[in-house]
Amino acid sequence: MKKMNANKWFGIAASGALLAGLVQVAPSFAASHKAAPRKAAPVIHLTLGQWSSSPAEHQLVLNQVALFMKENPGIDVSVRVVTGNYLQVMQPMLASHTAPDVFYVDSSYAPQLAASGVIMPLNHLIAQDHVAVKDFYPNLVKAFTYRGTIYGLPKDFNTLALESNPVLLAKAGIKTPPATWAQFAADAAKLKAKGIVPISFPIDVARYYPFIRDMGGSYYNTSRALATFPNKNNFAGLNWFMQMNEKGYFVNPTLQGASWGGQVFAEGRAAMTAEGAWIVPSQQSTAPKMKYNITNFPTLNGHDSNMVYTVAYEMAKATKYPAAAAKLLFFMTGPQALAMTAKSGIAMPARKSQEPLFLKDWPSYKAFVNGVKDAYPYQFGLLGQNFVNAINNATQAGILKHQSAQTVLGNAASTLSSQSNY
Repeated sequence: MKKMNANKWFGIAASGALLAGLVQVAPSFAASHKAAPRKAAPVIHLTLGQWSSSPAEHQLVLNQVALFMKENPGIDVSVRVVTGNYLQVMQPMLASHTAPDVFYVDSSYAPQLAASGVIMPLNHLIAQDHVAVKDFYPNLVKAFTYRGTIYGLPKDFNTLALESNPVLLAKAGIKTPPATWAQFAADAAKLKAKGIVPISFPIDVARYYPFIRDMGGSYYNTSRALATFPNKNNFAGLNWFMQMNEKGYFVNPTLQGASWGGQVFAEGRAAMTAEGAWIVPSQQSTAPKMKYNITNFPTLNGHDSNMVYTVAYEMAKATKYPAAAAKLLFFMTGPQALAMTAKSGIAMPARKSQEPLFLKDWPSYKAFVNGVKDAYPYQFGLLGQNFVNAINNATQAGILKHQSAQTVLGNAASTLSSQSNY
């Protein structure tokens, strides 16, 4: 999945409606003049739901489903594409038992769906089918585990890395990209002195949360399902991020008339940015001649936290064919299907066993794969978008008004507490 910012990458777009009709992936053949033996109709018909994505990703899903049906001739599968705001479309379908049997779920709202009771728990089915859960990166499985129960298996993931322009770095006498954020600060001073924006980086918790984690903080208590904004352990990381913005070392892309850092970077108006692997196809289409480096997301305070954005296949609890749906779900997240993902280069497969195959064909993605080890899943329990809006608005206002981290976090907590579901 390749998207140019966290929301787009997660498939959360403008409002829309479910694409009418189904895309039938089973092959059809013209009738012969000579009567052929009549074949028995498929015993089971399933639907697989995905959000509207790139044509390449859609074709990959069709190819994976076609292979599944070839190996399981008694199961027929249609692919249903959801356009518009995926979650808003899926929620009423799940409630009315009209949702696809198996479908995409993003980690950002996975806990909310699991808590609603409309998703099939998978633990018993995983045990019955002897699924090798240990082959998945553990933090990806954790993203779809709610109160000790697995509700989804991840299909792919993305993390942050540092993208840098060697030409602009050289103008400031910088030979290599920074490996730590302390090195970055020193480099940023040199770049700023030359009139070069050091890094295009949004004021968004989806991007800056690693700094909070690296310096001992946490905005969310998973065991208690509570936001922990005012905790004093959060002050150091947020203060550091705010200072980087106030010094002009970090520059919000909106201040340069752009919607994301990749645009500013591709136009040569920033020496660095820190985006996920979705930046690679964007660079290929918008700045194909530009040479740039992709290195590990820098460490801070001796730690190397990162963000991981991941998507799973989950199953509707109301499916009429749970055994067949489980077989489809396990295939779509299994070695064969994820090997196809690895070869395609469309996304980084969620199984550790597929990492060598992926990097063999796509070595430039190494830094993104490296980032998954200590990455925190992009999700904040049941608080969802209210949580994100509260902290993002407070942080943006705090930087603009030169407030302290303590004030920013207090304002975020007050805003969130005013929400009816907090």
